[in-house]
Amino acid sequence: MILNIKRSIVMLSIASAVNLNAQTTYKARVINQDTGEPIIGAVVRGNKGVEAVTNEDGFFSLNTNDDQTLHISYIGFKEQNIKAQSLKGQPTISLIPGIDLQEVQVTASISSARSQKALGSKVDHIDIANLSKNAHTNSLSDMLDGKIGGVQMYQSNGKVGMPIRFNMRSGATMSMERDPIIYVDGVKYNSSHISDINSSQDALSALNDLTIDDIATIDVIKGPSAAASYGAEAANGVIVITTKRGKNNDPENRNADIQVKMSLGAATLARKYDQFVNNDPINNFFQTGWQKTLYTSVSKAFKGNQNIFFSYNMNDIAGVVPGNKDKRHSTKLAYDLRSGRFSLGATASYIHGNISLPQTAMGRYDAIWNLMINQTPWPYVDESTWRAQSWTYGNDRFIGNLRLSYMLPADVKLETIIGADVNHTEGIYRLPFGYKLGNNTEGAKNISNRRNSNFNWDIKATRKFHLADKWDLTATLLSQIARQYETLNSISASRFRSDIDNISAATERTVSESTFEQRTWGLYGEAFLNYDNRLFINAGLRRDASNLIGSNVASIYYPSLSASYNLKNQKFRIAYGESGRLPYPTDARTSYVMDGISAYGPIVKPQYKGNPDIKPERMREIELGTDWTIRNRHTLALTLYAQYTSDAIIYDDLLSSDGWIGSIPRNVGRVKGHGLEFSYNGNLWKQANRHSLDVYANLNYQANKVTDTGGKDINNYPNVVKEGQPVYAFYYHTVEKPAFNADGTYNQKAGAIESEDYQYLGKPFPSVNGSFGFDLKLFNHFTFGTKWNYALGASVYNQSFYNVAGLGDNLKKRNDQLQALAKATVGTAEYNQIAEELAHSARFRANYIEKANFLRLSTLYLGYDLSSLSRKWTNNVISGMRFSFAVQNVFVITNYSGADPQVEGNGGNRKQRGIGSLSRDITNTPHPRTYTATLSFTL
Repeated sequence: MILNIKRSIVMLSIASAVNLNAQTTYKARVINQDTGEPIIGAVVRGNKGVEAVTNEDGFFSLNTNDDQTLHISYIGFKEQNIKAQSLKGQPTISLIPGIDLQEVQVTASISSARSQKALGSKVDHIDIANLSKNAHTNSLSDMLDGKIGGVQMYQSNGKVGMPIRFNMRSGATMSMERDPIIYVDGVKYNSSHISDINSSQDALSALNDLTIDDIATIDVIKGPSAAASYGAEAANGVIVITTKRGKNNDPENRNADIQVKMSLGAATLARKYDQFVNNDPINNFFQTGWQKTLYTSVSKAFKGNQNIFFSYNMNDIAGVVPGNKDKRHSTKLAYDLRSGRFSLGATASYIHGNISLPQTAMGRYDAIWNLMINQTPWPYVDESTWRAQSWTYGNDRFIGNLRLSYMLPADVKLETIIGADVNHTEGIYRLPFGYKLGNNTEGAKNISNRRNSNFNWDIKATRKFHLADKWDLTATLLSQIARQYETLNSISASRFRSDIDNISAATERTVSESTFEQRTWGLYGEAFLNYDNRLFINAGLRRDASNLIGSNVASIYYPSLSASYNLKNQKFRIAYGESGRLPYPTDARTSYVMDGISAYGPIVKPQYKGNPDIKPERMREIELGTDWTIRNRHTLALTLYAQYTSDAIIYDDLLSSDGWIGSIPRNVGRVKGHGLEFSYNGNLWKQANRHSLDVYANLNYQANKVTDTGGKDINNYPNVVKEGQPVYAFYYHTVEKPAFNADGTYNQKAGAIESEDYQYLGKPFPSVNGSFGFDLKLFNHFTFGTKWNYALGASVYNQSFYNVAGLGDNLKKRNDQLQALAKATVGTAEYNQIAEELAHSARFRANYIEKANFLRLSTLYLGYDLSSLSRKWTNNVISGMRFSFAVQNVFVITNYSGADPQVEGNGGNRKQRGIGSLSRDITNTPHPRTYTATLSFTL
């Protein structure tokens, strides 16, 4: 009996031991819950560390105990913990994309997107689809300005369709080309401004063609430490725009999503002029511009991992300047397919627009100048003549891409994208017969025909290696070929014989044509090391070759290296990178121009002397930063950076005795810059998901200094590029004292006596800028929020008032001073004091370089979610509905005496050979205040 009991105990022990050590083979598939796409390289960890890694189809298999807890993780997704026994039956494991800040997928380089925690540099990720729910706007600058650390962006003036000026970090460059590169769904976007029939101040912005409501997210890469992978054009940073795609492939809901958004708005003059003796003509000139937009989209998922997205947008936007109007229609179609190892994506967008851009500034025949200059308006051109003229552009644009991906044997993922951006713009200027402009009463007509095309072909191969426990390596090799081609044909005709403006009927005609081509080939290699999803190291090298580089320069290399280390609630990061700015199109090649015909054939003369040794300007940047998360409710980010620019292009004068005129470019300039970026986002109050208060703030400090110009000053007064000064600093004679006649009376003609030497008077970029605001939600339906922008330390050259002071009689400050002087007794202290004031209001440049600090309430919005009511009223036909009302440019507090402290007389940033000018207010149209009511609903 006892023996049998012992045998039973032994058998039970053996069975228990066998059962405890018994292992089962499990097989499962890991997919993205939102898209249904398999996740390649997801890590499955158990008690012994890494147990398995998913293959190219998302599958893994392992042997383990039933009660083993498995941790399935992948960068950018929430980790999922499950019991092994739940894997019986080969289930599918769906990972949820991360929703907190550190898990958002952002652009890491030209070849990859990763979570924020894997980046060694600061890349700002903006959810445009979410932002546009609260405050509708047709301007990318209104949407983004103040939302991105280290970046200022605003329209160059207040008319519809104007270019955007970008200030990226410290601005440590001598180049006038300051725009970042823009990619839309992998297509290199042509963002060049067009001023074929206008002055550059009234140029047409290519960014007008972007449909804001089609944009899902924007990633902003601000400097070479993050943008090195984009090569020789990325020193100004990169903006990566991702548009909306088809709905997620959710098998539980295959109904189409239909969204409709309608907006009605009005634009008015935000700040009335009070600086003149007679303000009524200029204030009454501006009108209320009515604005209408309609946007609709359809998203549908199909069986077989397919989805489709279609959208249509209509804009009918009028500005505050009479005749300024933009009518635009756009459509977009996107298709995605995923099938095992293969995936395909295609996008096609077409934009058709007509925009009218009346000329209002930079000339004696323009409207605002004629309204400012004298107390009696329109001294140089009759108002009826100005209103009879027309400046219109017709615009057609196609943007498309094809993206293919296939997982080759040995887990090598091969991807390619072919992108095209093709644009045709026709400009027409008309002066009708019988209206007098200058000495011409017989009419004029200018026609421009511009065709731009951008093509890029990217192909990359990626493979992930599991090196050891917790160590993974991803290797990528990418080739990019890009070509930009541009042609411009223009005809200027004048003096028609009658009211018929056919070009052939003109007695004076001028024809011109030009072409431009840029070809670039880049090769980029990247190694990305991941240790335990905590330590990330990325090393890259880009090689570029371009036809804009001198023939003696074979190619240019741009290295990058970054690292980040993540603790539970904190991240430390460091990054270094180099990038460039390509030379101006005529810098590398000597060109000639035809100058008539002789008996022996065409006569040619030198035009530009090229330099076969010219290289791109090079910018090196090092960046340090840290990010904190506090109680999962507050996030803070701090970034320090330093930029070092070398090989800046400076133009040396040529000797006419050598047979040349003009200048030759050389890589001799150096500029350095540095800055700090701080941001805070937090939830201060939350109650049962019904009420919440979110606040945000960012603060940026930046500075730059020219360290080498080859020993000479480069002048476009009052802007200069001078060693020891900020780039494009205002630098000129100062006013020392009033000018008096021999009898002691004030010499109004001379005005003042200037200093003999030049002095620093300010700079065009702010030392400190940023934004702050809040978003309040009440009762889960009502929302209210604001955005404030501010800037300190920038100056503006108020060329408008400078000209009125010396050439007109309408500047109130100076008019009051002259009247007071007439009443004062010559030689008295009162008389001399007024003369001193007159000296500092006279037409001298130093008098009109002004500080332009400001605090602007940029956005104020109210919103109400009507979804519950719409579902009830329509029996769930309308599943969501929202109403919002927004005001843009509510008010501004500033010490600048002009109409607006954020203006740019040269029309934003542009390609220009040599030094240009920055921060000039040349009778710019001020930014309007806009009111917009929006109703959106989902079916």
